[in-house]
Amino acid sequence: MTASADRSPLEEQIAQWRVYLRRRRAIHGPDVEELEVHLRDQMAALTEAGLAGDEAFLIAVKRMGSLDALSREFAREHSERLWKQLVIAPEAAGEPGKATRTEVLIVLILAIAAAVAIKAPALFGLPLGGGNEPFYARNASLFVLPQLTAYFAWKRGLAVVTCIWLALSLAAAAVFANAFPFAAGSDTGALTALHLPIALWLVVGVAYVGGRWFASGRRMDFVRFSGELFIYYVLIALGGGVLTAFTMMMFNAIDIDAEWLAEGWLIPCGAMGAVIAGSWLVEAKQSVIENMAPVLTRLFTPLFTVVLLAFLATMA
Repeated sequence: MTASADRSPLEEQIAQWRVYLRRRRAIHGPDVEELEVHLRDQMAALTEAGLAGDEAFLIAVKRMGSLDALSREFAREHSERLWKQLVIAPEAAGEPGKATRTEVLIVLILAIAAAVAIKAPALFGLPLGGGNEPFYARNASLFVLPQLTAYFAWKRGLAVVTCIWLALSLAAAAVFANAFPFAAGSDTGALTALHLPIALWLVVGVAYVGGRWFASGRRMDFVRFSGELFIYYVLIALGGGVLTAFTMMMFNAIDIDAEWLAEGWLIPCGAMGAVIAGSWLVEAKQSVIENMAPVLTRLFTPLFTVVLLAFLATMA
């Protein structure tokens, strides 16, 4: 009876600590149980060393560290969990607002560069369409993946040697895709169009993992990134389709044919820029499930505003 009474205040303290854990959205039921087992093991060891129960509890909690730091450590070790995106905030990673603005500016520049890249061949007599489909099929990945590689190289702070190897790989792919004597309708050209994006995506992967391709768990992080990027890209593409249809509908209402604008600019440039924008959104740890609507709103509101202003100017 006495021992039970002595343990009651201690169990009450543990219960309060457990309730506090459950209020944190980063910690789920199984995690609470795992943390409690760890806490009790620490307390048992300290009690055997001669400490009182209350002292053992306080020291054990202190050793486990603050809850937020512990949550961030769990997120790094169990990166497959969705709540990793919610726990590791930019402030916790030491990224001030100025750095965030710099990253947004760099992403914007790279997205514009990718959009310009797909229009650049037209300056050399290779416009979209007009029988140039094999050229664009072979070079589709070269219009955007070098910019994406540059973004991750900057983001991860890659060593100069690694950047040189990545640049050489991209240059070799560009030379092969354009210098090889592809015959009209050749299988080699079709195989290049199919497999070159896969090879270049591995180059992006090396930049994404910071050059540590063989590090534990890094390749799986890149696989998860690829899956999330696909989801974002599909959603952005659907939004872009709505934007394109809305644009054509408005201009057709005032008897202006906007098909050239959609086919020649909105669709190809948007397809390239969306890869960079989607990658940045994934990298920024936006939740695919909970926060997709606000993300799409922030992304497409400026675009719809530009279209409406262009429409009003055309009417005037």
